[in-house]
Amino acid sequence: MQLYKGKTWEVVFGEWSQEFIGYSIISCNTENLSDLTSDDWAELGKLEKELERVCKKIFGATMFNFSCLMNNAYRDNEKPHVHFHFMPRYKNEVNLFNKKYIDKHFGYNFWKWDLNKFKRQKDIFTKKEKQEIFKMIKNEYKIN
Repeated sequence: MQLYKGKTWEVVFGEWSQEFIGYSIISCNTENLSDLTSDDWAELGKLEKELERVCKKIFGATMFNFSCLMNNAYRDNEKPHVHFHFMPRYKNEVNLFNKKYIDKHFGYNFWKWDLNKFKRQKDIFTKKEKQEIFKMIKNEYKIN
């Protein structure tokens, strides 16, 4: 579900997983970080800043993890491209759709638990609820 499409970057809402409410991917077709121009970096900064603003305003996000991990492309024999995972983190409980969302590993790197299905953060939202979260973000998102 696309939030933004610009000259270089695209922002896609992570409808497949909202284990961190507002999780999105910011990506471009550039293969290496070193190939990004100053303008590309400036646009990336604006996009990331806007995602932070929106997730703070709507959901009360406390802080944000922002990571660029390119290993899978090489492992899976795909053409690598620069992309960043945007993960809002929540110190306080969030009540959404009559559900209590708790970021159970707040303050820790989420990758530590990601591969362990018993310790990982659970995605508690239905497909319909994820679509509603997307609409909430899309309606507030101010970069076109």
